[in-house]
Amino acid sequence: MTADGSGRRTDALADLSRRRLLAGLGGLGAIGAASGAGTFAYLTDDERLPRNRIGAGEVALDVSCSDSSGNGGCTVSNGLVSYTPENPIDRGDWGDVTFDVSVRTNPARLWFATTCPPTRDPLGEELDVSLRVGDEWVFPSGSLSELRREFADGLRVDDRDGGACLDPEGDALEIELAWELPADAPADAGGETTAFEFRLYTEQCRHVSEGDAAGSNPYAGIDCDEPRDGCPNCDYAGKVDVDERIVRSDAGDASTWLAIDEGPLAGDAYLLVTDVEYKDDDEEAVGVRFDLVDANGDPAGELCEVRIKGGNDTATYPIEPPSTDTGETLYAPENDGGNPAGISNVQIDVCVDDDGGNGDDDDPVDCECGGNVRYRDLTFRYDGGSDAAIRVTTQRTGGGDEVVFEEATIASGGTFTADGSDVSQTWANVGTSLGQNTTIEIVSGGDSGASERVEVHTSCSEVLAIGDTFGSDGSGGTLYELVGGTFTDENALCGSEDLR
Repeated sequence: MTADGSGRRTDALADLSRRRLLAGLGGLGAIGAASGAGTFAYLTDDERLPRNRIGAGEVALDVSCSDSSGNGGCTVSNGLVSYTPENPIDRGDWGDVTFDVSVRTNPARLWFATTCPPTRDPLGEELDVSLRVGDEWVFPSGSLSELRREFADGLRVDDRDGGACLDPEGDALEIELAWELPADAPADAGGETTAFEFRLYTEQCRHVSEGDAAGSNPYAGIDCDEPRDGCPNCDYAGKVDVDERIVRSDAGDASTWLAIDEGPLAGDAYLLVTDVEYKDDDEEAVGVRFDLVDANGDPAGELCEVRIKGGNDTATYPIEPPSTDTGETLYAPENDGGNPAGISNVQIDVCVDDDGGNGDDDDPVDCECGGNVRYRDLTFRYDGGSDAAIRVTTQRTGGGDEVVFEEATIASGGTFTADGSDVSQTWANVGTSLGQNTTIEIVSGGDSGASERVEVHTSCSEVLAIGDTFGSDGSGGTLYELVGGTFTDENALCGSEDLR
């Protein structure tokens, strides 16, 4: 623990005015769908983006960026703002990037939250960074990985310059990250690159009182796993057959990820390709680097071994320590000519608990969700004080939304059921179920300040249990409680005490 009690290093990088430490970093989540420098995003509360949210009322956001080399270097794709340095970062390199965020339509509160770092990230552990929001260095000094763990549970940023709420007529809010890779950093940290990304959540100030604003942070409670040296068991998790040309994935576009199509993680996990090497004809991939992610782009497990098949042979790569990404480009075995063969499939093993992830034999309940087992229906209790007309929709994996609870007036203490038994889905062999995200909306009525729209993640990336609560009632309490539900295999939803 350091002298300031923060647990982070206090030897802030010298001369911040000369070397503005870096700004960006893997995972603050953003809103938008555009690319290139300049203004990236204009959104309303009608847009639904995985893990990125817009709160009550219509809010439009602009996001732009510039770095120390004078380049924009930023992209926005399907809600993810991303900045990647033009060149790999080597020992002794430094730089910075600044994001300007502004609202167009109505005064709004703003939160951001980092995504958790990979459990193995040599560059992230060694890259010294500092983060400034407005006039305040909210993270004076520490590693990029420390920063990502620090703000995974969200940070309100609209009130950093004294007053609450961003004003459409005011100046843009600056978010700046300055970075430096020390000259004495380990060799495996140099010559690497990384993307710095963030998500934002915003809500109109007039829809939620300042006294209730603390309950609006959608990232509250998220906690990152600390790195570990090994895992109890390294078990087979799945395989990807390579039938088409492998391309570098777009982090914001799941259609560019390689879906696990065989094994325990089939339908639930993907390979997000971060680097590819090809044969001379630039068509067939011979090497690949990837992250293991779920449908939301979040880590789906820790890789402990990867096998790359090419030709008649298979190359085996232990991942030590276990990590959510491969850490380097992995190659297919060499052919008779001494060159890497084209990749025909990729097999992965992941860390599992001592019981193999299946619990004890005397466990009387089955709380598993994933693969061919999804949420069929969920029943919620409405805890608002005033009657409200409520409607519920869920996403279809093929695109669009489906109503799963028709608009009806619900009294305080009344229940309603989101039923996905007639909603066709394309993932795994489920057939029908609730989609990746299910949205509860108050169409009319309800309490002043209560959440108008509440999104529940129903993709199995987050475990749901009876007793979970969602939304704000506008008076410091929650708006909905999950009181029942059924999986597609007919098993009932579990209570929190039953979850493994």
